[in-house]
Amino acid sequence: MIVTWLGHAQLFINAAGKTLLLDPWFAEPVFGGAWFRYPPPPYPRASSLPPPSFLLLSHIHPDHSGPGTLAQLRKTTPTLAMPFPSGAMERRLQRAQYTDVRWQQPWETKEIAPGLKITFVPHDRGWEVSSIVVEADGVRLYHGNDNPLSVDAYRELVKRLGPIDIAFLPYAGASSYPTGFGGDAAVMKERCEKKKREGLQRFEEGIVGLEPKEAVPFASSWALLEESELEKNFMDRPTALQALAASMLVASEHDTHLLHLEPGDQWSPETGAIAKGLTTGWDNDLASVRRYALQEKERVTRAIAEARKATWSFPPATLDLAVREYFEAMIAAAGPTLTELTLNAGFVAEGAGAWSMRFAPGQPPRLESQLLGDEDETLVLSAGELGAIVAGPATWEDVWYGYRLQVRKRQGAGDHRAFWEMLLNFDDEQLSARLAARFPLAIE
Repeated sequence: MIVTWLGHAQLFINAAGKTLLLDPWFAEPVFGGAWFRYPPPPYPRASSLPPPSFLLLSHIHPDHSGPGTLAQLRKTTPTLAMPFPSGAMERRLQRAQYTDVRWQQPWETKEIAPGLKITFVPHDRGWEVSSIVVEADGVRLYHGNDNPLSVDAYRELVKRLGPIDIAFLPYAGASSYPTGFGGDAAVMKERCEKKKREGLQRFEEGIVGLEPKEAVPFASSWALLEESELEKNFMDRPTALQALAASMLVASEHDTHLLHLEPGDQWSPETGAIAKGLTTGWDNDLASVRRYALQEKERVTRAIAEARKATWSFPPATLDLAVREYFEAMIAAAGPTLTELTLNAGFVAEGAGAWSMRFAPGQPPRLESQLLGDEDETLVLSAGELGAIVAGPATWEDVWYGYRLQVRKRQGAGDHRAFWEMLLNFDDEQLSARLAARFPLAIE
């Protein structure tokens, strides 16, 4: 087995006489014009690589399986993925006109070619994401992408599938938290450091649970290149070198060898890591990202403008009708995932309206066209962006991972994962298209 790390969560694997491409990201920016690949990708387009024998997709995020990336790959490529309740991945592949999609159930191991086995591992707390285990040539590889598991779940994986030879493990999260939440400089610093520690803990827990022979920190090869957002890079997420330094003792205790790979580097059990030097000079620090943003300024400016080209404007009364129908459809689609949710949520479209959404076990959710003052979480965004989410091409992921969503959280309010899963997984393009046709929303 020969593994090439392409950057972020992308792996290109030569094994058992076949080639596999996992979680590709070739089209940028993603998340509403916010994320660009960084360091500069050594394989910038799908055509930079040989066509893969198989395409493996872990989940729906556009930096792992985006429409622009899928458009660059052959539509006849045998594509493997795990089905999720929302059906979002199925719809994406249908829209991309992929003709050979092979759905694989959680924990189901399939021999997709002689001597080549694939298993999709579900998240142990119900997120719509999966890990991928590849077995070939006497090597068992774990691809963790955005799927941090508990230590017990990692141990269950080893119990079911056997020891892991090399594990690619996530070590940094990304979202509007904490930079999209209120607080002074001291509070912000404390929250950012806490989020960094949580990312490092993810990496360590993968080592403790899997006890792989070798472990690689990965899935954080991106940067915000918009001038107004540059300072947020690395503010709340650690670097790969920090993950390696923080986990040295844990790795030693579990007989795991730590590997530092850069995009473009290769690994095989015979050679170990081979440094290709394809991203030399581009470090994971703010100064380097600033230099790259300046170098790419014209391209970045053009790409962001294209991603946000539509400005939505409409009367508040029309927006209210569209929002109500949109959320009613979203709640119906999310269905059973909300049955145990207790939450008072608020939404504010600046200058255009506000809504309160009430969830209680055993009762149908209630939506009112005003805030009631007892909201646990209130999401604030521009009226234009809310309109683009409701009846246009934008999604909640765009504003959440694109660092453009402000959240007012009541002190002491807990984590409401089912609510965020509804927003991130059940916002359907067909729903937005239907609402765009139904309501006279103007695009300027």
